Amino acid sequence: MYPNPFYLAELQARNCQVEFLVNDVHCFDHYNPGGMAVDWPINAYILNSGKQFFTIKASCFSHETQISKNASIDLKITLRDAFDFSQPKKAVTQQLHISFEDKETPFFSTGNFFEAEVPYTLQGWKNSFDFSDYINGDNAVKNNLREELEELYETFHQIIKKRDVKAYNDLNNQRFEEITTSFYLNDEEKQDRKKSILNSSRQDVEKIDFSEYSLHFYGDKNQVVGIKAQNQPPGFVYENEEGMVITELALFHLPKGDRKLTLIR
Repeated sequence: MYPNPFYLAELQARNCQVEFLVNDVHCFDHYNPGGMAVDWPINAYILNSGKQFFTIKASCFSHETQISKNASIDLKITLRDAFDFSQPKKAVTQQLHISFEDKETPFFSTGNFFEAEVPYTLQGWKNSFDFSDYINGDNAVKNNLREELEELYETFHQIIKKRDVKAYNDLNNQRFEEITTSFYLNDEEKQDRKKSILNSSRQDVEKIDFSEYSLHFYGDKNQVVGIKAQNQPPGFVYENEEGMVITELALFHLPKGDRKLTLIR
């Protein structure tokens, strides 16, 4: 029915913090007070056709001990064509409504399966190293990951400050190819995007202290790794003199046989 199937998470939330994951990989978050509504593209987290899984995680704000009874979340996965807006959008899942009126908890998590059909196949993290044996406790593998991610943080900082497009594209290659494929960009569009990829980036930015980050693992076998600062998505956080916070979204994997992390989302 849709030559270019484009999946969206229609998500509304109020009075709580929310994280949304597809196939156990961080996809969207909202940490600010108040409410929000978004139609968020999720194709980049669908590696191939078949059964997929979404997860909704809710939490209270730092000044609270439990999620407000006035909080609520609504979610529906929908499908439309990426380019032909004359074709009607259709629901892939039923509307999920979560009310906290009768719940007393600081955290809440739920999820479900849905089917997706896409005309592409992405390698993603399917055959990447499984960190499951190392996610708990202190160990050399986690320490090495933190050291490598700290080095990558500095690398990206220098790239952004210098607007080094070539260096950025070299590091971003696999992520870029997969995301643009899932968004159905043609070769010309991809090349144009590569040339302008840092045009809007701020150069007057500085790093935050690395101690503010925690290590997180994603994927059904913990093949995806990233660092997260409080109330920020996984990635590298930079600040400018005006106090503006800029986050370079960044999730990595370790392809089997490789010794260095590669940017994947």
